[in-house]
Amino acid sequence: MPKTKEKQRSFPLHHVMAIALIVGVAFVIYSNTFYVPFQFDDRPNIVNNPNVQIKVLTWERVEQLIKNTYPLTIRVFSYFTLALNYYFGEFDVFGYHLVNFFIHIASGGFLYWFLILTFQLPFLKEKYGSISYQVSLFASLIFISHPIQTQAVTYIVQRMASLAGMFYLLTMILYIKGRSASGKARVGYFGGMVLSYLLGVFSKENVAILPLLVILYEFFFFQKLDLSPRGKKVVFYLIGALLILGALGLILWGPRYYDDIVEGYKIREFTLGERVLTQFRVVLYYLTLLIYPHPSRLNLDYDFPISRTIFDPPSTFICILIIAGLIGYSIWVAKKNPVLSYFILWYFGNLVIESSVFPLEMVYEHRLYLPSVGPFILFSLFVVRGIEKIFRRREKLRHNPLA
Repeated sequence: MPKTKEKQRSFPLHHVMAIALIVGVAFVIYSNTFYVPFQFDDRPNIVNNPNVQIKVLTWERVEQLIKNTYPLTIRVFSYFTLALNYYFGEFDVFGYHLVNFFIHIASGGFLYWFLILTFQLPFLKEKYGSISYQVSLFASLIFISHPIQTQAVTYIVQRMASLAGMFYLLTMILYIKGRSASGKARVGYFGGMVLSYLLGVFSKENVAILPLLVILYEFFFFQKLDLSPRGKKVVFYLIGALLILGALGLILWGPRYYDDIVEGYKIREFTLGERVLTQFRVVLYYLTLLIYPHPSRLNLDYDFPISRTIFDPPSTFICILIIAGLIGYSIWVAKKNPVLSYFILWYFGNLVIESSVFPLEMVYEHRLYLPSVGPFILFSLFVVRGIEKIFRRREKLRHNPLA
């Protein structure tokens, strides 16, 4: 009995140590970035943007910020945080970088929490429970320290990406907690989930894909990929809920983004079809940046060759086949290895919006802030499992040298 109590007391300490390590690593990496001056898009969005330059913090002034910003972009919460920075420090860049730093730390902490909750689910605990701490911490440390995140953290205005990622992960946590709770607690968690989701969407639009990932999570880890009549019924309701959310989004913002697409391509050197084709190559190129993020390969402005047709260049068709193969493989192994399947789909799913029909620049590293979570988790599982097998092998040889 005393041993059980000791374990119960020591377990929270592991979480404290994990968060402290995440914070410490982040500080070591980003401590020399707090005085980086405003760059590029920082100027039109902050320095030359009177909407965020609030000197009196009143509801009327905030309402004016929202009214002036919303016709141009729905990222009103991101602009609100920039306005708060201006209110407290005007153009002192230290405050802006400090907020970006704390957002990144919060994202790393939420990722750790999300993974702990996931690997401790009844469906996964037997297989992953013993390594949940190691995998969660390792994945979070990779996420917090990987060079690909530099743009989302150090480039002030790209807090839109990290802020969206933070709310995305928090929403997933609240969903899992609500799904596992009952009564008033469940209502509270789901209410917080809706609020977090909306704050994420109003930070950056790519969070809009989140309901799809929540539905996949429900089907993979709570429904256990059950394809019985009951399972099919659950899937039917989940897809119905997703369609309703999609229809609501189209009603609210469809005309806005349709106009953005039509007008946007008028000033681009590529067509909608060329952008879509090119993104197949970009999405795989992003993976190479995660694997080999050498400084010589990281850029703010990429001159990425455009795919003119499906065979020009030939690598376009090859990339289409690879992506189709990876997605097909993830579906094929879903029953046997749902974690592998889910986090492959996580990577591609969270790139869908920015790597599709919208007339955006071809490549930006900050777009990987959230999608990179998938590969980082899978890599962490691979490493921890590998180390575990080595120790088991050594232990077996120690007891039986002839084995």
